Amino acid sequence: MDRRQAAELLRERIGRPVAPRLVEQLLRRTDADPTVLAAIADQVDADGDGLYRLPLRWPEELAEPVRAALRALEPGARETVTAAAVIGREFDLAILEGVCPEQDVLSGLDDAAAAGLVREQGPQVYGFVRALDREVCYDTLGGRSRAALHERVAGVLIRLGALGGTRAATLPELAHHTAEAAALGGAARLDAAVAASATAAAAADEDGAYDLAAGYYAQAALFAGRAGWTPAQAGRLLAASGTARLRGAASAAAREAGRASLTGALRLGLRASDMGLIAAAALGLGPRPSLGALAPSVGPARAGVADGAVGTGDGMVGGGAVEGAAARRPALRAGSAAGGVPGGSGQVGHPDERAPGDPVRMGALRDACAALPASGLPPEQHSVAARLMSRLADELGEAELADRALDLARAGGDPRAVAEALLAAGGRLDQVVREAAALGDAELQVRAYDLAAADAVRRGDRSRAVALLAQTAALGEGRPTALVRWYALRAAAELAALRGRPDPLAADRALAAGRLVDPAVAEAADRALRAWSGPDAGPGGLTAREREVLSWALRGAPAKEIATALVLGERTVETHLASIYRKLGVRTRVELITKLGDGSAS
Repeated sequence: MDRRQAAELLRERIGRPVAPRLVEQLLRRTDADPTVLAAIADQVDADGDGLYRLPLRWPEELAEPVRAALRALEPGARETVTAAAVIGREFDLAILEGVCPEQDVLSGLDDAAAAGLVREQGPQVYGFVRALDREVCYDTLGGRSRAALHERVAGVLIRLGALGGTRAATLPELAHHTAEAAALGGAARLDAAVAASATAAAAADEDGAYDLAAGYYAQAALFAGRAGWTPAQAGRLLAASGTARLRGAASAAAREAGRASLTGALRLGLRASDMGLIAAAALGLGPRPSLGALAPSVGPARAGVADGAVGTGDGMVGGGAVEGAAARRPALRAGSAAGGVPGGSGQVGHPDERAPGDPVRMGALRDACAALPASGLPPEQHSVAARLMSRLADELGEAELADRALDLARAGGDPRAVAEALLAAGGRLDQVVREAAALGDAELQVRAYDLAAADAVRRGDRSRAVALLAQTAALGEGRPTALVRWYALRAAAELAALRGRPDPLAADRALAAGRLVDPAVAEAADRALRAWSGPDAGPGGLTAREREVLSWALRGAPAKEIATALVLGERTVETHLASIYRKLGVRTRVELITKLGDGSAS
């Protein structure tokens, strides 16, 4: 049974999809045996993320023979085998000898091999014959005995790694064993679990395994709370977990979990007046997305505030960081317009055409800016203050606040803050792209490419728009964040539209990805993409409907199939095809594909 088949079996038994990491865990623990997996499927929590070991009750007819074989062993051999089960399905002899220094480990393994429980798999490496053998042996241990063995395993792994030339522990191994050992209690054990979990989280985040990083950070936050760390200290781990969860969001539930973690961390930061935590939580909610390069626009001036985006309080932001004109200006009320500046931030045109506001993100940024020092902003806070103000300026369409953020970012000298401020203040997008590339920040890059492409479309520079969108699409390769993946998929769909061959499937993929980042903006961006009909929208001045028909025709779809896909009459499709042939100067489908199939019409 492969992963896809296992996922389908679990979905049928549970009634909804199961997280991929949990599917992988269950495959390992059942040896991918469909009979065993089906027997324990009703115990699976579909909300589990697979980071933690799911407690399972194995069918008695499968477990009892293993327990009987274990009971038949001599006490020393039994202790050796159960210790091995704590190490894992496979285990190094050096680790097992370190965990059981008073036992004749080799003799015990020989007895266990004769009983059919373990076997030698290579030099100094042994393993359980079946995953179930390991599972049942592990389950025979009491809670405290199990935790004590996990602590001993962690200690041996650290000691062996320090010797050099021998097997070193992986970060996930240490995180697992120290977490299990924390059940014994004590500040030192809990602190060790925090450190190991946070280290594993940072490594996973660096590798782009954002869901795994989020789980480890959440685990670290849990242990930090139990260890009596201050709310602000635990809150930093909570904020890191929420940020990672949003960066890797693969479902609506993951998105909401990430936002909940960040808003919780923000509350902790506000109570503790911890500016670092406040900023981490507010920035973790991400930037305001754009509507894409093909969204309608009436000009380059930055827009006013979207309807309903901002409340009617007495001031937009508080604190000395926004003193001056931006701070003295009255609150912008819903639907009001802000002063424009050339080369806006990408939220351009009429206020109705701005991306819909997100109240959670807006509220967090306003709270964060209000928490900035009332006067005398310390130099070390210039960068974070500039980034917060830049994000809020982009939310509000507030030109003077964006300019103040840019001044502050330059004073602080942080290239990331400067890039964020330039995006909000408008213009110099090439500089933002260079800064983002130097920082290795794909999120900044796609935002800059997207805004530069939108500017190129407005100016009628199609070749530059196509080049920028192609670069954006390329950034979606590998293990991108959810935001980068959305922008990359949207860019691919926009490229197809610019080339006069709208691709509904590409648009569908972009919409699905966007809903995991910002559902309201994703829907608005999708409408803009599908309705786009710029002055040079397609070759030969094709209408939006003709471009849709053309997209299907270039795939070789007959008129009947096109009619079904687009919910049109077959005769209507034939009429559209005749118009397309006439406008493009071709007479047959073959000529059409020859002319446009290689993208030469872009």
